[in-house]
Amino acid sequence: MGRGVLLCMKTLLVLAGVAGAALEAQQAKEKGPLSFKNDVFPVIKRACLPCHAEDNFNPSELSLDSYDLLMEGGKHGAAVIPGNPGKSAFIQKLLLNPPFGDRMPLDRKRKSGEPSTKALSAEEVQMLADWVGQGAKNN
Repeated sequence: MGRGVLLCMKTLLVLAGVAGAALEAQQAKEKGPLSFKNDVFPVIKRACLPCHAEDNFNPSELSLDSYDLLMEGGKHGAAVIPGNPGKSAFIQKLLLNPPFGDRMPLDRKRKSGEPSTKALSAEEVQMLADWVGQGAKNN
């Protein structure tokens, strides 16, 4: 392929990514506002607090007992970037191949090379990403 064709293809991929992000944000808004208290915190309580409670030691120093602690972040900085789930470590760490460390939630009984049995469902991850995309409000 010629250099011009490759450049054109790269440009189209970038534009498609931008359009995809805009579409995701629009879809999140159309679903209606998600509630931290009613939608987000129950998932955090079940899947995250066994390790990320304020009274527990965890290497990331991220406590998720409350909205304020979540927004405070940990030693890796802000966990949530309101309006930007793609750059929020809170969401990135739930996906395969996170930018640092292991995928969350940890499955300490998992053997190396085996998939986690504690991973959140795709629907739960999407709901959390939608909440962040909606501005990560304390509602």
